[in-house]
Amino acid sequence: MNYDILKTVNGWSGNGIVDAIMKFAAKDLIFIVFVAFAAICLVTFRRRKLDALFAVCATLVLAFALGLGAADVHSEKRPFTTHPNLHRLISHGAGQSFPSDHATAAFAIALAVLAFVSPVWGGLFFLVALLIGFSRVYAGIHYPGDILGSLVVALVALLIVLAARRTLRHRLRMRHALVP
Repeated sequence: MNYDILKTVNGWSGNGIVDAIMKFAAKDLIFIVFVAFAAICLVTFRRRKLDALFAVCATLVLAFALGLGAADVHSEKRPFTTHPNLHRLISHGAGQSFPSDHATAAFAIALAVLAFVSPVWGGLFFLVALLIGFSRVYAGIHYPGDILGSLVVALVALLIVLAARRTLRHRLRMRHALVP
């Protein structure tokens, strides 16, 4: 099923304008996401919302670490190495496919901004993350399961940070309640 969806989505390639958009989204859009993320972090810092800034950054770092762990647990070659008939839109090394680093970063940023900074900006980042993930399947360099795995990794990272934050806040409240 993973290959069937990949084959269908990748089969849509071949349209010059759409291919150009998908190439950009698959390869370069993540850099714009990081610039926008840095701007949001700067604004969050200037507003002295250090708790939110720390939680957003912790989510991104944890997602990266969990992605490395997921890659160790589920080793998968890139689809173009096992299916040479795919239309590969961008050049890419033949390394690990699961999970997609681009999609993991994009989803982690989106979910963290959504949860800790701004639902509007987080929602926009999430739409961009979906585009990045889709484009990497369209370009023939990831399976759909790689993108879904990236979303799960980012979501688990967010849930861990939310739980840690809740636990820390509870302990701080308890400590302040005990101080006379």
